[in-house]
Formats: sequence, structure tokens, C-alpha cells
Amino acid sequence: MIVQEFISNDIPPLHSSDTLQKALEWMAQFKVADLPISDNKQYIGVISESDILDYNKLNEKISDAKLHIERPFVYLHQHIYELFRLMTKYNITVMPVLNEKDEYAGSVSARGIVQNLSRITSLQSAGGIIVLSVPFKDYSAVQIASIIEGNDAKILSMYVESINNDWLEITIKVNVEDVNRILQTFYRYNYQVKTVYQSSESEIDLKRRLDEFWHFLNI
Repeated sequence: MIVQEFISNDIPPLHSSDTLQKALEWMAQFKVADLPISDNKQYIGVISESDILDYNKLNEKISDAKLHIERPFVYLHQHIYELFRLMTKYNITVMPVLNEKDEYAGSVSARGIVQNLSRITSLQSAGGIIVLSVPFKDYSAVQIASIIEGNDAKILSMYVESINNDWLEITIKVNVEDVNRILQTFYRYNYQVKTVYQSSESEIDLKRRLDEFWHFLNI
């Protein structure tokens, strides 16, 4: 899954000739805390709401303002994991996207990511969710897939998170609603099953998590 699948032109870039007041108004309109700056497809950088408010000279043009302008960006062909990593690193709500010619091609917003989370997590597909706790030294994606497929099921999505240096938490969405046979096999192989959500429970939990994230973004 690459950045190009998430790119949007719903949030237009600012221009160097725009005022800081206009930047704030657009941030309020689009409910973001940052906006990219681009002049004739030339990417300039990202301006943040907090920097503008600290500067407090709203009638100045962006080009004249003595503000520190970061230049985070991703390319169209990069994987979304790199997008997530850089948005977290720079703590921004809008990530500029460049094409192979280093021209501004659009952006990806935190809101856009949330709207696509259901596709990434297979939220709209029926099935159950199994959360495993596995020692790092014993982790085998091949064995986990073999256990699930051996019970006539398929993995729709799988997320692996490091809990500490020794343990992993593995969240698996499968395409069957009744996961009891899968669980019994995991138990036989001495897997620790941390949590199970079956059918509607999984949808409710994922929806709750998405709602919490929406609230966190205040959008």
C-alpha cells in the first residue's frame, strides 16, 4: 500500500505570497494544525499554527515572516508505513507529497488516514479478531498463517507490535466469524491468546478505537 493511494487535493497548499492571517483561516477551515507551502509546484515547506500564533504578525506574508519552515515530505511511491513514521516524527497533521520530479503533488492529512483506516484494518469485512502475546524468540508469521489456514480461514490483516524487548503483541483479523477452532489450535501450540473479538464485537471495538482517534484529532 503506497502513499499515492492516500493522496488528496482537498487541502490546497498555501503560497509564499499569502499572509499568515490567511494561513490561520485555512487551518481553521480544513481543521488542521499545519499547511504545506508550494509555489508553481515547487515545494517550499510546512507552516504550523503554533509558530504563526507565537510570531503574532498576521498581516505579514509568509515569504517575509521570520519563521522556521520545516520541509518534511514523502514521495508518491513510498509505503504508507514511511508516511506514518514521518508524520509522527514531525508531529504534523498534513504531510506533503512529491512526485518523481520533486514537484508538489498533493498531501495526506491525518483525517484522510483515519477515513482509510477501515480499509487498512479490513473493518468492513466480516470476521473475528484474535490478539496473541508471543515471545519474540518464538514468533513465526509462517506458523501463525499455517494454523489459521489449516482451520479453513484466511488472514485479512495482521499487525505486530513490540511490547518490550522480549514479547510481541499480534493482532489478527480473519475472514471467519467463529474462531473457536483456530483458538483451540493456538492453545495446542502453547500460544497465549490475549483477547478475542467475534464478529459484531470486533466491529464494535474497532469502531470505538476509530471514534477515540477522531476525538483525539478533534475533527
